[in-house]
Formats: sequence, structure tokens, C-alpha cells
Amino acid sequence: MTRFRPRPGKSGSALALQAGCALALLCVTAWAPSAHAYPSYDDGDGVGCVQCHPAFQNGNGALHNQHRTRFAVTTCNLCHPSGGGSTPVLTYSSGPSGGRGCAGCHGQDYGETSPNSGQAKSTAYGLRQLHVSNGETSCGTSGCHKPGALGHSNPFPPLFGENVTPTYYAPAFSTLTNPCSSVQEDLFFDPDSVGLDNDGDGSADFPADSDCAAPVTTTTSSTPTSTTLPSDCGPTPAGGCIAPGKGVLLVSEKAPGKEKLKVSLTKLQAAVAPSQFGDPVTDTTRYTVCIYDAASQLKGAYTVARAGQTCGGKPCWSTIPDKGFKYSDKSTSADGISKITLKGGEPGKAKVQVRGKNDSSTMPTGIASALQNQTSATAQVLTSGASCFGMSLPVVKKADGLTFSAGGP
Repeated sequence: MTRFRPRPGKSGSALALQAGCALALLCVTAWAPSAHAYPSYDDGDGVGCVQCHPAFQNGNGALHNQHRTRFAVTTCNLCHPSGGGSTPVLTYSSGPSGGRGCAGCHGQDYGETSPNSGQAKSTAYGLRQLHVSNGETSCGTSGCHKPGALGHSNPFPPLFGENVTPTYYAPAFSTLTNPCSSVQEDLFFDPDSVGLDNDGDGSADFPADSDCAAPVTTTTSSTPTSTTLPSDCGPTPAGGCIAPGKGVLLVSEKAPGKEKLKVSLTKLQAAVAPSQFGDPVTDTTRYTVCIYDAASQLKGAYTVARAGQTCGGKPCWSTIPDKGFKYSDKSTSADGISKITLKGGEPGKAKVQVRGKNDSSTMPTGIASALQNQTSATAQVLTSGASCFGMSLPVVKKADGLTFSAGGP
């Protein structure tokens, strides 16, 4: 779904977030006053938001994958009336169980009732206002969503602020919890670094929106060497990742400046095409390793954003013909990562491997300490193109605060 978030010097930027196996709220063609608002993403005949926002179609679009992986939306009935792929996909209701459709994340609970299901619904007054502010007048008081229509009150209620949490921002539905957090909401491939403008006032998240309080800073450890966690990893593991037949995680921090990392995900249990790795050679794909403890809390992350760049006078990335890509950087300048292998293939043949060492003092540290005495860990490798690889590793060999070593299954 395309969402308008006006910012100084920019037109509206594209972003879709959360709320089920297919989302998108209001279909409006950018800057076209003749566009219409729809009560459904897809009415079953391809009519609705899908006409302007097709990135959820067929279950494998980039936005659909991001909702499943980055935001861990795995309950299809949050938006679909009868499981994954079923239609109509309504923006404000989803079947007899009382799901709130797309508005469960893109709207807020104003205490209204859905005329479709007769059950409680959420409403995206803020998103609608954002479209109206950008010239989409058919979305407003004289268009499809006029006062008294589709279960709305007459007159409309005062809009909630950015800080009011949507219903689906909760662990039972997704990894999202804070509507003021761009760290949680922003998508990897979105051109800006902010999340949703939930109240439609033209400002998104802290510090731009005055409704939002300053967030509490989270670090990888309480030691002086800890680093603030980057935005690519969610606060809990992404759902829907391709799991390996064998996984290994090693974080060694025995001596300052000699820290090491090894993530090996081999014998991937699904067929993996090279395109699922993105393209770091000619495009802009970046990669992030996310490490979680036994309670599924984020403890560390390593990011490589060196697409198209050179390392030691040679391209950092090269192609593995018909298979994938490999990365080599002897300087370890990107979070200490020295090698990455991304190799596709049939089920049981593909693999993702990452190795690092702290030769240039760029590697995030304090992670082995954060994993001390843990009984399991989860290692995931995310791409900015929406793919995810990883699994929980329950066989812990060492967790003494200096070294963490685990494998699985």
C-alpha cells in the first residue's frame, strides 16, 4: 500500500505497514482528485485499493512479505475473511471472528461498530485525513467516507493523536507496539526513515510529531562498549523466515578487538531463487543479522549496507552464477563483517552464511554478555528486499558471557 507522508521538500512517500496477510487502506492515485476511496482492499473482482496498491497480490509481493517477516503477521484472518487469499479483503472488518482488517494497524479504535460484521471496528480517520491533505477530496466528508456512512458517527469524532496505539500493535498480532516509533514501523525499502503518520497531521513519529514522547534507548549491553540497536531488526524475531536444516551461531568476545561472529544457516528447507537475496551487485540491497535471546528479545545486530561499493579496490560483492552472491571485505569496516555467502538452490541445497571479526573496531560488542546463561537463541538474516532466513537454536554449548555458541535443530 502506498501511504502519503508529506515532508518538507518531498512528495508523499510510499509505505505500507502491518495488519494481516493482505493490507492497504484507501485506494487513491497519487495527486489525482478524481480517485475514489474504497471500503475494501479487494472486493474479489480486483476492485478496491488493489487498483492503486497491488504489492500484496498473489501472496508474494514485497509488502505482503514484509508484513509476514518484519512485522510477524501470521494470522491471515486479521484481514482475510476465510484464511489466506480469500476475498473480499475489507479495510475495516475481516470475517466472523471480528478481525479489524487493515484498520487494525492503520487505524485506531473509536468505539465504532462495523456494518459488515456487526462487531467492533477500527477506523483510519488519520490516514484518510492524510490523503485529503494531498488532494484526494473524495476521501473526505463528501466522498465515500462521509459522516454516518460505513458505520461512522455523524459528525466525525475528534482525531486521536499519533501516540494512541492501534489495536493490532500488540504481541498477539504483530511485533509492533509503539505507533510513535520509526524504528518499529519503517520498512527497509521505503525511501525515508520514518513510520506511519497515524493522525494525518503531516508529521510522523518522534521527534517530528508533538504527540510522541521520547523513546527509551535500548542497547545491546550495559557495558561501555554496547551500541544502540539498528532499526532493521524488530524487537522480537520476524515470522515466516526460511529455516535451515542446520543452524550455527557463534559470538566470541574473549578479548577486546578480537571479537568474532559466525552465523551458518545451511540446508535451507525451501527452494531459494537468487532473486530472493535481492541484488547487492547492481542494486541497493542491504543485509542485517539479528540475534535474540531465549525470551525472543533483541540482543544484537550487525548490518552490511555496501551494495555496489568497493572493498580494497575491488567490488565488495560478486555474483555466484545462477545461485546468488558473495561478499568479501578484509577491512571488516561494516560492523566487522568479513564474508557473506548467499547461495540459492533446491530444498536442502541453499545456504546463508555470515562471518565477522573485529579487526577495525567496527563490530557491535556486548552481545555475548547479553546472552550469558541463555538456554537458546534465535539467529536471523534479513534482506532489505523482504526476505528472511533463520531459526531458533536450542542446543547451547557455551553461554559464559564471553562466548555464546549454539546450534540446531
